[in-house]
Amino acid sequence: MGALTECYDELGNRYQLPVYCLAPPINMIEEKSDIETLDIPEPPPNSGYECQLRLRLSTGKDLKLVVRSTDTVYHMKRRLHAAEGVEPSSQRWFFSGRPLTDKMKLEELKIPKDYVVQVIMSQPLQNPTPVEN
Repeated sequence: MGALTECYDELGNRYQLPVYCLAPPINMIEEKSDIETLDIPEPPPNSGYECQLRLRLSTGKDLKLVVRSTDTVYHMKRRLHAAEGVEPSSQRWFFSGRPLTDKMKLEELKIPKDYVVQVIMSQPLQNPTPVEN
């Protein structure tokens, strides 16, 4: 195992960095508390159109979630919680390599049909279901 002060290039050459060159990262994504998500209004019932969203969980499981186009990411997280038992606060959603925030609406994301949204979960499933092959 190496330390952050040692690195190797693709040819295997070893380089040592002085400790003063290492700095805290500046491009980190801040985790927001649940208080921020409390002010997300519930979408009106039967607003927008119903569609299926393909999800790939960090456990390797793929599933389809029935959502509405006016749902926010937070509301879709709650639907996934109802289906899989994963708390919304422990879910992080990504599409095309970018993180999706709780306030984004599905219709704003412009996710093409049959594209996959990745869901990284930071806690194990409460009721794990067997993965079907």
